[in-house]
Amino acid sequence: MRIHEMRLSGRTVTGHVIESEEDLPAFAAWAGSRTEFGFDTEATGLDVYQSRFRLRTAQFSAGDQTWFLPVEQHPRFAWYTATTLRHAKKLYIHNAAFDLQVVDRHLGVPLAKLYPKTIDTSIISRLVDSRARREGGTGHTLEELVEVYIDPVAAKEIKGSVRQQCKDLKLKKADYFEKVPIGDEIYQIYALMDPVLAWVLAKTLLPRVPDSARHLISYEHEVARICSEISKKGFLLDREYTTELAGRLRGEEAHWLTVIKEEVAKLDVFDGDQFNPGSTDQVAAALRCMGHTQFQKTPTGKDKVDDALLEGLEKDGLTFAKAIREYRKAGKWASTWPESFLANADEDGRCHAWINTMQARTARMSITGIPAQTLPSSDWMVRRCFLADEDEVSGSIDYQAQELRMAAALSGDERMHRAFKNGEDLHQITADAAGVSRKVGKMANFLVCYGGGWKALVEQAKVDPATAKKTIEGFNAAYPGVAKLAKEMTRTAGKQGYIETITGRRLYVDPNRAYSAINYAIQSASRDVTARGLIKSDKAGLTSFLRLPIHDEVVGSLPRAQANDLAKEIGECLRTQIRGVDFVTEPEVAKRSWGSLYGADY
Repeated sequence: MRIHEMRLSGRTVTGHVIESEEDLPAFAAWAGSRTEFGFDTEATGLDVYQSRFRLRTAQFSAGDQTWFLPVEQHPRFAWYTATTLRHAKKLYIHNAAFDLQVVDRHLGVPLAKLYPKTIDTSIISRLVDSRARREGGTGHTLEELVEVYIDPVAAKEIKGSVRQQCKDLKLKKADYFEKVPIGDEIYQIYALMDPVLAWVLAKTLLPRVPDSARHLISYEHEVARICSEISKKGFLLDREYTTELAGRLRGEEAHWLTVIKEEVAKLDVFDGDQFNPGSTDQVAAALRCMGHTQFQKTPTGKDKVDDALLEGLEKDGLTFAKAIREYRKAGKWASTWPESFLANADEDGRCHAWINTMQARTARMSITGIPAQTLPSSDWMVRRCFLADEDEVSGSIDYQAQELRMAAALSGDERMHRAFKNGEDLHQITADAAGVSRKVGKMANFLVCYGGGWKALVEQAKVDPATAKKTIEGFNAAYPGVAKLAKEMTRTAGKQGYIETITGRRLYVDPNRAYSAINYAIQSASRDVTARGLIKSDKAGLTSFLRLPIHDEVVGSLPRAQANDLAKEIGECLRTQIRGVDFVTEPEVAKRSWGSLYGADY
């Protein structure tokens, strides 16, 4: 057995590295006398469901003792790890969704059994302060939290040691964890400290959760478990269609590159073959040669060439601008979606979305792996890549005007309440009050909920300042309760630096953006409506049918014969009422592909 001694906050931490089966009885005696552990794993990467993924080590800690089991070297090490996890009464883990999916898939310990006894320090840190480091908060990575709450020296020396070793070994960090020898001292110390830090963080952070939010601890872990089950299930990829789509987009990219080179060649200034359409400087120079000289400037003083500029020039008939836009779009779409899906699919052809259940400062979820939240809202082409399972069809259950309903619930505005009760068109009400089109009225409704004002409406609706101001005034006149709530929340945020949502979640608000308080309150409470709907669906035994939770929508794969009934049942689970406002859902069933919900024919 190899022993390492580390320092943390002025005390010694002893690390034990299992090197042979003869070392296991000592670990068993230590683990058998305890029921609470810090826990962590080290693996070859983050792609848990890829065939190339390997679980390399598992680490357990309690207080100032920590153990390292090289599970990849012998099945007995893996067995002792799994047995200890089953034996534990409490586990402290940072980013538990990852580690629990790892041990579920690679050690056979169901995450459903482990989540109820897990405290995820990432979740707890977000209940204490939901802001990322760049937003003025503590941040939520292990290194950031250790720096703030435990020991800044340890954060720098222990957690930073791998970065330095990557430089020394000339390895990318993504390759380091796969290629570093398991006997490497720096690697072992790094791994040994992770469960220690999770243990200490849990003990440090739990008392700091505000009283108003303490009931959210178990709730957020339940949401994380359900979303981990959804991630584990995966979404079936239509490989043939996805491959064809990637090829088609790359073909479009090549076509528009040819057009770009032809247009550049006409200038007789650039070498068409050397022209780089991805270079803003070169595109700006070409536009100047074509007679466009009016540019906004970047912070560094260079010509700004964004999509808005190119779109305007395209409308003016400039072929070069259209070609640049289409070239960039085709390449971005190909790499972001179909090529990424194909690269990340597992051996069974399923893509596993990584659902970050509390990613935003409002606790709004985000999704990577299948970046559903960034897809064009009405596009079917990319969504067509995903299929319901065999003999099943795709279903979508989404909320009707979820955030506007939350605005009505929080504000108690009588006109808004009445409009929802009677099925009136809120966007038209705003439009009529301001004397603008319904489209502009709709934008104003959502902008107010998002904390925006007339300046944002000018930019988004392409209206003049006078019309934008009139529209916002029309909203305030139509729904005075919402305007009153916005003022009250702005005042509260400015005075105490934070607000508490209807669910008790504390959200810090930047002093110079106190007007954002109403947006935070609405967005966060709306997220919790969806999250509570997921919990009700899970209790009804419906999680196995769910594929993606996307803000105010849930996408599912439903057995064809029961699809309509199941969609309605999920819709009823998602449905709720808050302060007299019904949060109603619209279940929809289509054909086999997700894209069929948006018009695809399969």
